[in-house]
Amino acid sequence: MGTIKNNFQLLWLILLIIVLVNGISIKNNNNEIINVTYDGRSIIINGERKLLISGSIHYPRTSEEMWPVILKQSKDAGIDIIETYIFWNIHQPNSPSEYYFDGNANITKFLDLCKEFDLYVNLRIGPYVCAEWTYGGFPIWLKEIPNIIYRDYNQQWMNEMSIWMEFVVKYLTNYFAPNGGPIILAQVENEYGWLEQEYGINGTEYAKWAIDFADSLNIGIPWIMCQQNDIESAINTCNGYYCHDWISGHWEQFPSQPSFWTENWIGWFENWGQAKPKRPVQDMLYSNARFIAYGGSLINYYMWFGGTNFGRTSGGPWIITSYDYDAPLDEFGQPNEPKFSLSSKFHQVLHTIESDLLNNQPPKSPTFLSQFIEVHQYGTSLSFITNFGTSTTPDIIQWMNQTYTIQPWSVLIIYNNEILFDTSFIPPNTLFNNNTINNLKPINQNIIQSIFEISDFNLNNNNNNNGGGGGSGSDGDGVNSISPIEQLLITKDTSDYCWYSTNVTTTSSSYNDKGNLFLTITEFYDYVHIFIDNEYQGSAFSPSLCQLQLNPINNSTTFQLQILSMTIGLENYASHMENYTRGILGSILIGSQNLTNNQWLMKSGLIGENIKIFNNDNNNNNNYTINWQTSSSSSSSSSSSSSIIQKPLIWYKLNISLVGLPIDISSTVYALDMSSMNKGMIWVNGYSIGRYWLIEATESICNQSSIEGYSYIGEYDPSNYRIDCNKPSQSIYSVPIDWLFNNNYNNQYATIFIIEELNGNPNEIQLLSNKIIN
Repeated sequence: MGTIKNNFQLLWLILLIIVLVNGISIKNNNNEIINVTYDGRSIIINGERKLLISGSIHYPRTSEEMWPVILKQSKDAGIDIIETYIFWNIHQPNSPSEYYFDGNANITKFLDLCKEFDLYVNLRIGPYVCAEWTYGGFPIWLKEIPNIIYRDYNQQWMNEMSIWMEFVVKYLTNYFAPNGGPIILAQVENEYGWLEQEYGINGTEYAKWAIDFADSLNIGIPWIMCQQNDIESAINTCNGYYCHDWISGHWEQFPSQPSFWTENWIGWFENWGQAKPKRPVQDMLYSNARFIAYGGSLINYYMWFGGTNFGRTSGGPWIITSYDYDAPLDEFGQPNEPKFSLSSKFHQVLHTIESDLLNNQPPKSPTFLSQFIEVHQYGTSLSFITNFGTSTTPDIIQWMNQTYTIQPWSVLIIYNNEILFDTSFIPPNTLFNNNTINNLKPINQNIIQSIFEISDFNLNNNNNNNGGGGGSGSDGDGVNSISPIEQLLITKDTSDYCWYSTNVTTTSSSYNDKGNLFLTITEFYDYVHIFIDNEYQGSAFSPSLCQLQLNPINNSTTFQLQILSMTIGLENYASHMENYTRGILGSILIGSQNLTNNQWLMKSGLIGENIKIFNNDNNNNNNYTINWQTSSSSSSSSSSSSSIIQKPLIWYKLNISLVGLPIDISSTVYALDMSSMNKGMIWVNGYSIGRYWLIEATESICNQSSIEGYSYIGEYDPSNYRIDCNKPSQSIYSVPIDWLFNNNYNNQYATIFIIEELNGNPNEIQLLSNKIIN
């Protein structure tokens, strides 16, 4: 990748040269020591107090070629420090003996870029991360350790946590500030105080052990523990929509600790079936300004850039593939207006008044001008006037012999009688919700050259008679048991999909009084498709009871019942996650005939998935010959093509021409419009884009048709600020430009693979871009 020269100077005027060879960074050994301390007012770096504006950017939620684009925009917007987790289960997904740091898991490259752009880093090691990330960042193999209890004073857990954290610290040792690296803060555990009581005395002992162990690693920078008010040796921090009222209690308990806000939730995540949550920019700025007024000295936007839950990384369950979070930088890494520009201006103001803030102690209590209007004054020049009232009319006030008009639910920042910032002010002609997804346009549909399709049931395999559940692989791959086995024990979370199949001979108890067969599954998670002899019968998803009518071919009384169980992201926030289970957990009945102990065969994954059909060079496999069937891409498709499209578990392969498409990675984005499909997964040039599902947002209430119609006044709740009800929760899926071109911008075409679980029309899939394509 050549040589990249830094274009910035550190305060001590050292020029660092980073050389990247084949994606491996070679770091200069002459890094200066950075000394990081703190007191009750702020963090202190090399003897200088710092007011830090932080932004959460999770390195695996975008492609590695997008990192410099996003980091540069962040620095230009006034961000000082990047907050990221390190995600245990992407670096050790399948066993404790493997390590993966390639592609967008290359955290050292990400940290090199942070330093290149003069950005500090807060590394949240956890190892629990939450983050709406599958299984909270835990690798699934932890479940197999006997007697382990996660996040507990449990020897097995503490052993594994110790091994991982010691590895991380050793692997990243050159990136900690005392060694000249950008990491100035590190976090152990995550929001444990919210769950600690559920572990009893063991929880208290574990929290103490966690910080003592972290301290023993001697990384030379402060440790933080967010939402952990019973530990003195780590900086306790706040997470939430508003944290100004947390500060007084924090200082009363820990007077020598600064007030840090590690997560200002500037939006919210979205579940399948829900509408898009939005947080008004005025409320976001109000919460930030109020925190600073009360004495806070670090604010972190969670998220500053949300990105995408690629592959199977979304948690929940039920969290959609997009992790846009209504962040100032949208899912595609482009400005989300007006959040981006207004927050950038806010940061500029804060940096201007930084010395006035940090060289003065916050007032012990505000001065009240009225019931809902308070003033925090710093020195003789700087004042924060807050109106926390929720009326619909502004107030006119007098302060320091000046008259001001202040809107409800707003903060004025005043310096020498001049208003530097008004959190309620929106410049005239501002476009709300002005972001990439609302500016995407379809590229000429002729760009799709050809479509091929093949059924996961019908892959030509001499060793497979589908005896163990269509599409699941040869019989040798299965696990037999009298009753269904919990799904994660079968799949090891290497796939969303798990087949459960059994041979059925109906009895008189199977039929109702009308002679019909009804299947009941009393408990399952998260989603099931039901088949009889490879013929689709219906679907259900939890927490509803699965009850559906079966229609055997020719009313046969003997058939194979095939249940395809699916996970849709693993739980990311709960206590005792070691006990987490998925798949078929309850009784299975046809009528009153109980099939729970009917001898079952379980198999992990779909055939196409297991043989990695989505890899371009994998047209043939040892046991499978993939005979692709060509389908017309025109609207006049043959009837045979139309019928195959309507069958479940179809793999589609699309070749898309890239000739003439813009390749400016800093401003050009691409996405797929999957509105014509139903539910499944997408790969582009072998990269897993993630799950798609066109379920409509019927579980939310949208009081307004657009964000402009909402009032920002009053405490924010994501359930009250949503848009796009009764539309698909997500129909547009981000495709990073470097993945689309497969890291070669001379490529002529991209190959897209899709597994469609139910039915759809791939002829109408569209490639979208924010640039006009002639």
